[in-house]
Amino acid sequence: MLRSWSNIIALWLIGVLAAAQLPKIAVLVPVLRQELGLSLAQAGLLVSLLEIGGASLGIVAGLALGRFGGRRFMAIGLVGLLAASLVEAFAPNVAVLFAARALEGVAYLLVVIAAPTMIAAVASDKARGPALALWSTFVAVGVAVGSGVTGFAMALSGPRGAMLVWAVLCALGLLVALRQPKGLSDGARIALPPPAAWVLTLGFGLYTVFICALTMLLPSFLIEKAGAGVAGASIATGLVSLAALPGSAIAIRLLHAAPLDRRRMTRVVVPALLATAVVAPFVFLSAKALLVAGVAFLVVLLSGIASPLVFARLPALAGGTDGPRIAAANGLLTQFGAGGALIGPPLGGLVVGRFGWEALGPLIAILAVAMLAAMLAAERMAREAV
Repeated sequence: MLRSWSNIIALWLIGVLAAAQLPKIAVLVPVLRQELGLSLAQAGLLVSLLEIGGASLGIVAGLALGRFGGRRFMAIGLVGLLAASLVEAFAPNVAVLFAARALEGVAYLLVVIAAPTMIAAVASDKARGPALALWSTFVAVGVAVGSGVTGFAMALSGPRGAMLVWAVLCALGLLVALRQPKGLSDGARIALPPPAAWVLTLGFGLYTVFICALTMLLPSFLIEKAGAGVAGASIATGLVSLAALPGSAIAIRLLHAAPLDRRRMTRVVVPALLATAVVAPFVFLSAKALLVAGVAFLVVLLSGIASPLVFARLPALAGGTDGPRIAAANGLLTQFGAGGALIGPPLGGLVVGRFGWEALGPLIAILAVAMLAAMLAAERMAREAV
């Protein structure tokens, strides 16, 4: 049991390392714009390029993982992250920088599909639910770690030094990855996940749509409508984003109490997401920054109880112990999640531009209910398929 959890923690930390690559460019954007002459539009594309790979290639990578094996996929991904950081450190022009970031996006995709598949393989039946709920926090923790480490390293040694720090950390992650179990046997067959897994992962995509719309547009509201300063809005948004962590902690505690079957999952997600839908319309109704941030924190917390259960239930709905199907399902989860992250902010901006800020809360509520409907439909489909 202890060895199993040591592997689970190691794989989670590798996921955190991969997710830390998400914000590092955002932190370095002001310097990169000055040194390489990036436009604001180019800078935005450079930041989001890491998610485009997942949004376009998630299911393909998941199917390939079932063929080539988890540890091999993870090692290739970490080599890619290491190489990308080295190229970014010495990029002479914008074209090379974009090419390195594109490589980084593919490498990130390989890591974040391989790791949860390997966790599902090494965890015992009792530990699998809590372990995958823990995995669901890797992005939130990675973003916090990535922002902090990049900022600190840049202050000490500039942007090139910050990129070299990440190259060293990726090399250490590679050494850890090579010591992990294979997860899937090399040469395993390619298999599509059943319909229930498609619907469940679609539910997670709806979650990332509304959570990214909320957190990415919140700073603009706090500055434009609540009179907050840039620093205050940034800190408030960071704290709101971290509300997903106590939500995940609640989910992990519930999973430790008893196995996560269909009935138990339903008893947790129904009140969590209905409460999210009730609270969400009030987020952008006040002009008081503290009140707005507090309500947004509650929305992220409540919905953050439900989202880890997607990860925890996915192996059962994807085929139980069938590794290739679980690998493909994790590819789907990544594709829908990354797609939602790309869709959420512009969709939210479109709604605000057309109907005003007060319409964004109801949109979030509708998407929370849609997520609940998808999760319940997936469970019904899995039950009928038995």
